[in-house]
Parts: sequence; C-alpha cells; structure tokens
Amino acid sequence: DKWTRQGDVPGARAILEEAHAANPRSEPIVLAAVKLETAAGQHARALALLERARETDFGGGGAGTARVWMKSAVLLRELARADDALALARTATARFPAFHKLWLVQAQLEQQLGRTQDARQTLSRALKSCARVPELWAAAAQLELAAHGNATRARAILERARVYVPRSPALWLAAVRVEAAESDAVARTLLARALQECPAAGALWAEAIVLEPRALRKAKSVDALKHVDAHDPAVTVAVARLFWSERRVDKARAWFGRAAAADPDYGDAWAWWLRFEREQHAPDAQAVRAVEDACVRAQPRHGHYWPIVAKDPANARLATRDVLHKTAELLATTRQL
Repeated sequence: DKWTRQGDVPGARAILEEAHAANPRSEPIVLAAVKLETAAGQHARALALLERARETDFGGGGAGTARVWMKSAVLLRELARADDALALARTATARFPAFHKLWLVQAQLEQQLGRTQDARQTLSRALKSCARVPELWAAAAQLELAAHGNATRARAILERARVYVPRSPALWLAAVRVEAAESDAVARTLLARALQECPAAGALWAEAIVLEPRALRKAKSVDALKHVDAHDPAVTVAVARLFWSERRVDKARAWFGRAAAADPDYGDAWAWWLRFEREQHAPDAQAVRAVEDACVRAQPRHGHYWPIVAKDPANARLATRDVLHKTAELLATTRQL
C-alpha cells in the first residue's frame, strides 16, 4: 500500500527492509524489493539486491533460486545489457535445467543478438529437460517461422509436441495458425481435430468462429457458446467481434463488456474493446477513456496478444494504458472479421 497507493518509495523500502531482516531467506520479500527499486528507477539498487540474492541460500540447498536468476537476466535485458543477460541466463539454465522460463529467456536473448542457431540449440536442449511444457514447443515452432519462414519445420515441431503434450489447446492453436497462413480450408480441417480432442477450449472455438466463411460464422458462434463455459473470454470476444462486423454496435459493446467483466485479467478483451470504441468515437471520447480507465484498474496480465506486448523488453517500463494501446495496434495486424 505504501508504494502502490501512496507512492511512498522510502516508506515501502523501510517496510521491506524490516521484513527482510525478519525473514532473510524469503524469496518473495527479496523479489518485492527488487520490483520496488526497479519501478522507482533505482536500477543499481535492484541489481545489487539480485546479486546478493544469487548468493543466498533460500532453503533449497543452493545459491539463489531459479526465479531470482531469471529476474536477474530479465532486468539486465531491460537495461540493454543483453550480452551480460545472456551470460547469466546460460549459467542459470545449467543450474536450474527444469525451470522452463529460464530456457525461454536464454533463447529470446540469443534471438535478440542475432544468434538464431544458438537459440534453436537452446530450445532443443530445453525440450530434453522440459518436454511437457507447451510454451517451449510453441517457441521452437515460432522461431522457425520468424527466422526462416519455415512452415514445414514449424509444422513438424508442433506435430511432435502433441505427442509429448496431448490435449493442449495452445499447441493445437499454434498448429492451426501455421496452416491458416497458407490455407483456411486446411486450417479448418485441423481445427476440427483439435476440437475433438479439446471440446471445451475457448481459444479454439474463438479461432473457429474467425476462420469460418462469413455466412457460417453466426452458426459457429452458437455452437461455440454451447460447448464452452458461459464466461469464456475468448469466445465472448469473438462473438463481440462478430456483432461489430455486422455493425450491431450496441450488441458488440455489450459483449465486449461481458468479456472484460467475466475475466478482467484477459488483456485481449480490453484491447479489442478499445479498438471497437476508437472506431466509433474520437480518441478522447468518454467511451474510449472509460475502457482505458477500467483496464488500468483491472491490471490484466494474460491473453494471447497482451503478453506479447507486455513482455517485450522494449515495453518493460510501459504503464498499463500504454500496453493497452500497443496491444490494440497489434490486433490491427491480425485477421479481421
């Protein structure tokens, strides 16, 4: 409260120092202190805290924790010290090979530095340690698409992934989107298989609505609403977009509002809603500001597109309102209804 509500950094720092003195092996307290110093622009303090934390036994029998090492690498990356971040990440993955997020950070740093082959090898090693983590398989497939435009290799990676991680909506969705880049018909066929395996996956049903020919989208949306939870945000947003495409403005607004209310943490809903309101009104209109303000209060963290923007190192210091606008801009590059 001292920090988030009152903006009292010295007061918050004093509380955390007292807490740390009482609980010197508490990882959450150390990371909260790092977050405070980083937000306050005290990067030297934050780095010093992390350096000490990497040498602290938090009760796991070793120096530091996987999260402490990951936060260290991420902060160095945010401070444009990519080479230092990569060196630290490589040490960390050797120490904590079962912590998949460290592998992802290392591969991202290698890509950032133009070391695509290193990134490929990193993800290959990661999958030997964490073969049942969908995010690693998706990252390996995305690397092939982003670096080489190699849909064949990406497709093969995702097929293999589904052997290790069956019934993963995220992996099915990634595979469907690989196909959709070349053929909607092939993508719909694959999507039908995905829905047989994951019949209640809202993200897959939402994609099914988007991929249907215009005349069949309404029927597909009715089908989707029968299969998923009534409050599934991905399907609710897809229905709102369908109403938007039909220029049924009041209906669209109501469904965007329903999606945001059902799951305020789902950032994509706020970004789609913002795009919708900005099409209807001037940028400074009350309806636009209302969506922005509600999103800031909700502080969303999840979604498909929201994390892409929020976790981009270039956006590390952006406020929620800015992430919202950047996500809305990213949505403009996706398939529209």
